[in-house]
Amino acid sequence: MKKALAAIAMFCGCMHVQAQEDVIPRDIIEQRIEAASDQLGDDSSVDLTALVDQLTDRLKNPIDLNHTDAQELNSLIFLSDVQVSAILEHIRKFGKLQSFYELQTVNGLDAETIELIRPFVTVRENAKSTRANLKEIFSKGGSEVLLRSTMNIEERKGFMDRDNLFGKEYYDPDGEALPNYGDPTVRDSLRANNKVYLGSPYRLYARYRFRYRQNVSFGITAEKDEGEEFFKGSQKNGFDYYSAHLFLRDIGRLKAVAIGDYQAQFGQGLTFWNGLAFSSKSSFTMNVKRNAVGLSPYTSVNENLYLRGGAATIELVKNVELTGFFSRKAIDGNVSALPTQNDSIGTQIQEVTFSSFQEDGFHRTNTELRKSNGINEQIIGGHARYKRSNFSIGATAANVLYDAFLQPNTQPYSQFNFRGKTNTTAGVDWNYLYRNFTWFGEVSTSSNGGKAMNTGVLVSLDKRVSMSLLYRNYGRDYHGLYSVAFSEGGSPWNEHGLFTGLEIRPNRHWTFNAYFDQFSFPWLRYLTDAPNSGFDWLAQLNWKPSRGVEIYIRARHQERAKNTAFDVDGIDNLVSVDQTNYRFNATYKVSPSISLRTRVETVDFQRGSSPLEHGFLLYQDIVHRPLSSPFETTFRIALFESGSYNARLYAYENDLVGVFSIPPYYGRGIRAYAMFRVTPLRRMDIWVRYGAWIYQDQTSSSSGLQEIAGNTRSDLKIQLRYKF
Repeated sequence: MKKALAAIAMFCGCMHVQAQEDVIPRDIIEQRIEAASDQLGDDSSVDLTALVDQLTDRLKNPIDLNHTDAQELNSLIFLSDVQVSAILEHIRKFGKLQSFYELQTVNGLDAETIELIRPFVTVRENAKSTRANLKEIFSKGGSEVLLRSTMNIEERKGFMDRDNLFGKEYYDPDGEALPNYGDPTVRDSLRANNKVYLGSPYRLYARYRFRYRQNVSFGITAEKDEGEEFFKGSQKNGFDYYSAHLFLRDIGRLKAVAIGDYQAQFGQGLTFWNGLAFSSKSSFTMNVKRNAVGLSPYTSVNENLYLRGGAATIELVKNVELTGFFSRKAIDGNVSALPTQNDSIGTQIQEVTFSSFQEDGFHRTNTELRKSNGINEQIIGGHARYKRSNFSIGATAANVLYDAFLQPNTQPYSQFNFRGKTNTTAGVDWNYLYRNFTWFGEVSTSSNGGKAMNTGVLVSLDKRVSMSLLYRNYGRDYHGLYSVAFSEGGSPWNEHGLFTGLEIRPNRHWTFNAYFDQFSFPWLRYLTDAPNSGFDWLAQLNWKPSRGVEIYIRARHQERAKNTAFDVDGIDNLVSVDQTNYRFNATYKVSPSISLRTRVETVDFQRGSSPLEHGFLLYQDIVHRPLSSPFETTFRIALFESGSYNARLYAYENDLVGVFSIPPYYGRGIRAYAMFRVTPLRRMDIWVRYGAWIYQDQTSSSSGLQEIAGNTRSDLKIQLRYKF
């Protein structure tokens, strides 16, 4: 009996230690993920897995503040460039830090920021060796297996269980009567005509990954989307998507080696940037500068945002690094024609053309399968960088080649867009830090002669006041197929603008952030049939009276031009589109294990003289994470109402590890979800999440094959994670 009690006590003690090690840092990661989601704006499908992996790596292997540089500190996301510069200047001026808490004496670092970075940094007298033999790598490295399944509870039109309807009358999605769907000929006809999905309604995900510090990472990821076949038909190999990588860092002069799937990011994103970029317009008004990581492993499931091949970064001589990268993969596209031409000797040849890329990664119907892997893409590029402790300059060049001719449907607004089979971009970027001042920028050109540039400064005017400026001038004919620089229009071309940001910290309890962005578009845009201009401003006041309480209020106004919504003859008139958002958000701990969050947000949207459209959102979150229990729970209940999709509101939702939700709230109804996590063993956790939309103003939701009858739309997610 005593042995049994001792075993139980040891088991509970292990879970208690694990909970203490896991809960607080995960809270911090989730806070930063939500902040990143604000920077991503309306992109509700973005995959933030790379950011989670990056921060999780830093929990296990914190950055040594005494032996680091600006690039490594910027990878934390928590610090602005002004704060990074202040830390490095403090160390340069006063010598190595003696303790982590010496950061309290660094100008520009407030108590909240210091607390945010505490789990991810450390202070050592001597640099930790990066050398390790294979025995140490495999004994001290960690493996993780992740299995996940997601399904919709209500039946969608594309998944109707017609196999059980023998002899029953049924109506297909187009309303045609099928008195005997049990006839295999009828079923095959519906599949052939894209009236049902080919596969099951389950989404399946599996991942294995091994990591040793920041030095070694290898793994494989597989995913099947809902509606895709699995080990049959078009997917006889099982999953629709597979990804694998091997990544090594700091092997002598080899700073990084990537084999398989990887990402490459350089400069400010104008010349070449593959993957997610976190700096944009948001309440983090000092985070307008891109912080490129160079090469990194790819572990997400977006079927477009990756490179496949090999890449390496080598230190040629001290302070000089050279990166080369190669990628070749098949991508989805809308192949539109096979025109017959004559070559120089009169022989007829066929040249494949495509009108656009297909980026959703779905292969559920015969039409979607025909677009699958229809185009081969090859990328060859390089980057050279000279860097010192306070200055760096780099040059990037990349060539993108397709085996088909991109011939998009020509519209007046798109006549300067890229057309052809190959495009080359080349550019120069720089970054200069001097005390409390940072100057950065990039200039780039594409092979057709189009040019683009941006440049900005970050400066600490006082230990309580910081300012950011970013000017951009992107030519209408600049072609950046892998460009994700700071922009209003979503792509860095056909845009001029000046962003001004301000951050004021009068004391440790109050922070005020504001920005004003003035922009113009010299040429036409989609739904905007004339050159136009606009502006966008935001103001946010944060109050943190104690460690467990944070409240902020925010106002944001956007004004743009768009074609009138009314039918007119000839050229559409441009009208002003105004949108104003107000938000109140409060986060507070009622006990060490229970956190509450309340948000109220409204939006007013008006297009010209059209009626004003109003949106409203109120939600309450309850998070229960007891340190002494293997169980935790998260709940949300939300009320929302909007006059139309234009008046929608976005809100970040807590989800399974590695899953991210920033859905739009529109219509009128209730949104609720509950998530449970149990840790039956020290290295294992199991997650279950159920969420539902209950609409008050509609009898169906979604459309096409995704349509659901009734006013409820819900889903169930289950995940198992095991670490060893």
